[in-house]
Amino acid sequence: MAEMFSNASSYEKFMGRWSARLAPLFVEFARVRDGERVLDVGCGTGSLVHAVANLSRRSEIVGIDPTPGFIAYSRQRFADPRITFDQGSAFELPYPESSFDQSLSMLVLHLIPTPDKAASEMRRVTKPGGNVAACTWDGSGGMSLSSICWSEAIRLDPAAEGRAERPRHCHLKGQLGDLWKATGLENVEETDIDIRMDFNSFDDYWLPILEGVGPAGVYVADLSDEGRDALREGLRKRLLGGRSDGPFVLRARSLAVRGTVPK
Repeated sequence: MAEMFSNASSYEKFMGRWSARLAPLFVEFARVRDGERVLDVGCGTGSLVHAVANLSRRSEIVGIDPTPGFIAYSRQRFADPRITFDQGSAFELPYPESSFDQSLSMLVLHLIPTPDKAASEMRRVTKPGGNVAACTWDGSGGMSLSSICWSEAIRLDPAAEGRAERPRHCHLKGQLGDLWKATGLENVEETDIDIRMDFNSFDDYWLPILEGVGPAGVYVADLSDEGRDALREGLRKRLLGGRSDGPFVLRARSLAVRGTVPK
């Protein structure tokens, strides 16, 4: 999976715009408080870090991600001395117990094989009384950027079903809450976060897919020229209807959870 997300600039064009739209709403739900030390687990290219920094002018923020390209990109992106980035795994966070006032994770737990280990690590490094929060895409079709692409790909090529992007964990209502309770967190609350994304044209949607990011991007890159053209035209009809081009809107839903480390 790391290779699919190794190009940070391409990731920004494809998925970063969605993360940037979601992050401020997630930070509000997570109840980030100014002046606290905050950890972002699976920080990617820094959308959540950026949102926390904008809201919390005095907070120290640490982002961690296993992908070297993301860490290098984020270190160049942020000059704020309050912000640092480490390369490392969510399953073995390289921090002592109770190192942070809050630990957050955005759009990560539905992609990894053992989210329970990541949740336990987030609890371990968070101080008693501190918040631990996460959000994932709603797996019941809540992420239209991916679901529309895969739906059309499978219509044209049923074999694409075997390569379709499928969340593995924590992607249905109640699953994040159950995980948080099993991790021993208290005052667990869940919510939905809905966002919309405006596209200026079909190419605004299509060209980032061609950069090979994520399962959809890798699938499209592997297609023949004829297959790629057929998918492009099928998606154009789905998204634009009878129009030749123009703006359109896609929507997405995230599932979010928040809990408190027992004192």
